[in-house]
Amino acid sequence: YYLLKQQDNDGCFFREGGFNQRFYTHGQATIAICELYAMTKDPVLRSSYQEAAEKAIEYCVKAQSPSGGWKYSYGGRSDVSVTGWILMGLQSARMAGLEVPKKTLDNVSGYLDSIALDGGSRYPYESRSPATPAMTAEGLLCRQYLGWKRNNPNLLEGVDWLLEPENELSYTGYRDVYYWYYATQVMHHMDGEPWEEWNRTMCRL
Repeated sequence: YYLLKQQDNDGCFFREGGFNQRFYTHGQATIAICELYAMTKDPVLRSSYQEAAEKAIEYCVKAQSPSGGWKYSYGGRSDVSVTGWILMGLQSARMAGLEVPKKTLDNVSGYLDSIALDGGSRYPYESRSPATPAMTAEGLLCRQYLGWKRNNPNLLEGVDWLLEPENELSYTGYRDVYYWYYATQVMHHMDGEPWEEWNRTMCRL
């Protein structure tokens, strides 16, 4: 009920905070509202969740940057970090049976193509930045949502890089929870040996 009350007439959930928080807020709230819609069997709640979810999706679509992603402002620049959260919201909508325009998703693919490094196996925060494990994991998860299969060579190369010792999970060193969050999902979608190797370490940590 609180979440529904935060949504404005344009469909956005952001109310107040730093200039860089609008689309992080909206993306994560969109994930929540779409998953609530998918899970509930209550017809009254389902109706109100559907309306809120569709408005949230429409806001995402209209706010997409000309470059194909999202960043801090409506229709402004793009970065992989914000784009990933918005795409996760749109993916939650798709899994709930709600409509997401194909053009919007194609634009995200185009943006990732434009920013990808090493043939699409690694990703930076934004253009002209170096690849990082967190942004690579987020970029690869986006690619999985957008249709890359498990045997895609660039996906396999990226997963191998994430599993290298230099990028291993560390609880005593730098706890990059952002990286853990996205890489765990990438490995789970990969299944098999990558998931087993990652999950053994994650569970122990």
